[in-house]
Amino acid sequence: MRNILYMLLAVVLFTACTKEIDFDFHEVDPIVVIEGRVTNEGSTVVVSRSRSVDNAERAHCLQGAIVTITGEGITTPLLYDAEKDCYYSAMTGVPGVTYELSVDFEGKHYEATSEMQAQATIDSYEFMWFPMMNERWISFEMWAQDPVPNERTYYWFQMHRVSSHPHFEGHTQTEPYAWDTFDDRGCPPGKVFVDMVTVSEKMMDEDEKENWKWILYDGDRITVELMTVDRTVHNYLSELRASQQGSGANPHSNITGGCLGYFAAMSISRTETIVFDRKSMKDLK
Repeated sequence: MRNILYMLLAVVLFTACTKEIDFDFHEVDPIVVIEGRVTNEGSTVVVSRSRSVDNAERAHCLQGAIVTITGEGITTPLLYDAEKDCYYSAMTGVPGVTYELSVDFEGKHYEATSEMQAQATIDSYEFMWFPMMNERWISFEMWAQDPVPNERTYYWFQMHRVSSHPHFEGHTQTEPYAWDTFDDRGCPPGKVFVDMVTVSEKMMDEDEKENWKWILYDGDRITVELMTVDRTVHNYLSELRASQQGSGANPHSNITGGCLGYFAAMSISRTETIVFDRKSMKDLK
């Protein structure tokens, strides 16, 4: 069985260090949102405030918080980095270690824990044509190694696209092309398989403005990240996905203290940059 991610039905939410996910919440008064990550590449925490779904303004990290992450008995402070627009430390996580996040902001204390997950090595990946609904669709297939094949493993998949096409001239391309979360059920033993269906050939040919954010253009530079996360983060992301698709409920944070957001200790694997070339794609056999 395949993990098929139909991204035309998804909401685009991810950005870089400044904002890991766009938090568009359902009719709540502005409250603190914390996005904390310990990874094999460093540690970041973004503190912001929630905004309603009809607010298009991008949130920035708020200064003035005291942020620390503790692991293996060592407490590391994260200082505000104006260039990255987040609280940052070069501290990297160790698989199997549980990390504790502590944030003090405007007289309130927030904390959370998350266990660092092992890295899933990416083996192969490619774009190809996939037949569906009497049309040809672009499919992205990726194989990786399940780092813990005898246990349930949870993943966070993100695809990033930077385009030089005239349609995007003058636009800051910080949002992701697509993201989703899944687990290893249905995958071959010891393997992780992702099959993401994106856009149809007909939509590409018609090139209508409403579909520009989904259409891949020749020369687009694409990278894909596969992150292993713990179950609580997976559940949070699943609820967030449902919320952004109209469930009407905000996701439950794994951070205590009365805020929104998440804290995740996770390992990141990523592909090399792919330069999209429509003519080079093969048909799925």
